[in-house]
Amino acid sequence: MNRLFLITFFFVLSFSSVFSQQNLEKSILWEIQGNGLKSPSYLLGTFHMVCVADLKLQEKVEKAIQDVDQIVLEVNLTDPKEMENLQELMFSSVSLSSQLNEAEQVELKELLLEKYNISLTTVDYLAPIGLMGLMAMKVIPCEVKGYDMEVLEVGVRQNKRIGGLEHFKDQVEITSSFYTAKEILTQLKLEDDFEENYHHMATAFQQEDIEALYQSATDPLFMSEEGKVKLLDDRNEKWIIQMVDQMPEQATLFAVGAGHLAGEKGVIQLLRDQGFTVTAVLK
Repeated sequence: MNRLFLITFFFVLSFSSVFSQQNLEKSILWEIQGNGLKSPSYLLGTFHMVCVADLKLQEKVEKAIQDVDQIVLEVNLTDPKEMENLQELMFSSVSLSSQLNEAEQVELKELLLEKYNISLTTVDYLAPIGLMGLMAMKVIPCEVKGYDMEVLEVGVRQNKRIGGLEHFKDQVEITSSFYTAKEILTQLKLEDDFEENYHHMATAFQQEDIEALYQSATDPLFMSEEGKVKLLDDRNEKWIIQMVDQMPEQATLFAVGAGHLAGEKGVIQLLRDQGFTVTAVLK
């Protein structure tokens, strides 16, 4: 269960990783200037489930961390209450089986035993995000760590102020609103597709190829139109309000899922709409 919690922790964050296609340069780091800012701030696209063996911050990212006063993540991972809340949010007061008909319950029992070697009784009260984390745990055999966690650790060592744009509770409530029990059953059957999709996205992130990442991340097998609106557009607009307020006061590195960067309502475009100059940092 400890590994499931860890995978679920990163999986919650990974729901942020889809976006609309744009012709953007290959970079996960973008500099924010202009509009009265005394010092530049930065926008960093992260990937939340990176194999530890492949995880290394680029020099340009390390320099950006040094140059800012604070680091703001999607969720302030230095806040113990956030981690406590996530453990509670992994479970539901309503059982999964009670939301399925008899035939679906039988199918789910067989699926869990065959593919995941676990009984329905064991996971019946896991929240949707916990069950999706179960699938991620199965298809990602390596030890994983979030790119944002690496950024956070470097920032803490440099005594940077750490903040967050939202709470785990917000993210879990959003995903639970459109992942029904029947949808979870469908998703759990897509293990092979999920594994292939994950590897495509991981490779694209390592290459900083956000267009290729888009092709995999917006696969309709895994994300509905409703999900994209709730997970991306609505949250981006809320985040922009905070970003615009914070940047004049302190040079900030905003580290969020790479999926939030692009698109008509992506963070890059929303910042430009506010009058900021946002440019790719290539080296």
